[in-house]
Amino acid sequence: MLCRLHGLSILLVAILACGRDDTASAHPRKGTDDGDSFPPRPAVVAAVTTPYKVVPVAGGGTITGTVDFDGTPPVPQVIRPSVDANVCGNSIVAKNVTLAGTRVAGAVVWLTDIRSGKSFPLERRVELTNDDCTLDPYIQAMTTSGTLNVSNDDRALHTNKFINVGTGQVVGVAPFNDDGEVVPVDRFKEAMEVEVICEQHPWTHAWIAVLDHPYFAQTAANGTFAIGEVPAGKYHVRAWHPALGVVDDSVTVAAGQAVNIGFRIRQAAPSTPTAPTANQQRAADSARAAANPPAVPVLPAVPARTRSHRNLHRIRRRQHQAPHRRLRLNGASRPARLQA
Repeated sequence: MLCRLHGLSILLVAILACGRDDTASAHPRKGTDDGDSFPPRPAVVAAVTTPYKVVPVAGGGTITGTVDFDGTPPVPQVIRPSVDANVCGNSIVAKNVTLAGTRVAGAVVWLTDIRSGKSFPLERRVELTNDDCTLDPYIQAMTTSGTLNVSNDDRALHTNKFINVGTGQVVGVAPFNDDGEVVPVDRFKEAMEVEVICEQHPWTHAWIAVLDHPYFAQTAANGTFAIGEVPAGKYHVRAWHPALGVVDDSVTVAAGQAVNIGFRIRQAAPSTPTAPTANQQRAADSARAAANPPAVPVLPAVPARTRSHRNLHRIRRRQHQAPHRRLRLNGASRPARLQA
């Protein structure tokens, strides 16, 4: 009888252990507020009212061009980390702007008023990496149907928050406990400008233009861009770099023809302010104390890899061999996505 009771106890313990949820979503780290939000700010990506429609494009044209900066190049900011100096270092040089003469690298260019046209590309996965207590890349664009793979290359805690600049709502949270972890984020269901911040490292920022159509490009190192398969017609086009500013122009595309446009960003304050300070945020929290915003999803992370795998991952990432993380995500270790 005693043996039977002992065996039953072991079975009960095993059942309870298997039923326990140890994912990050089940155990949010201290400091992650499910009711988090920020004051809304002007956004460079406007919400759309008419859905984009995929249609055949016969004899589409091409928009090519350049983005220049007219003014004194901004001086790289030197940051003195107040936490995790053993990982972040004693100083960080924030090189958020890359110029080739006056040409701007990394600026996002897109059509703001196109509502029908070519289909989306098959590859809709982009990446964002916590690396040396900064986010890389600083600016990028993606589609509402895409997935953002957020990863951590630092042996430090990171809690990345994704803020819809136009509404102030936090649309997702990606927590990391160690290097080698990857969180796939696919919660950008509408066009928006997204600011990414880190809860532990307040100097960290990245920006994402989330668009509901495929007519966008990012300037190359020499400041050039090209957008193809554009239906004939007149369009408004926008160029944006969060550290430099935003500029608009219009262009008429003829069937089967290429048209060139040159953008020149004038020296001004950054087009989008950074996230509010702690005092500003506390004041905003007090003003909306009676509100009850919806819970913010905390997305599960892939368990950290072994040290040898982490070293190999870091080397390959430095060589821009992005397929390394994609292969890992497509394997059995990829976490189940949290559904909207």
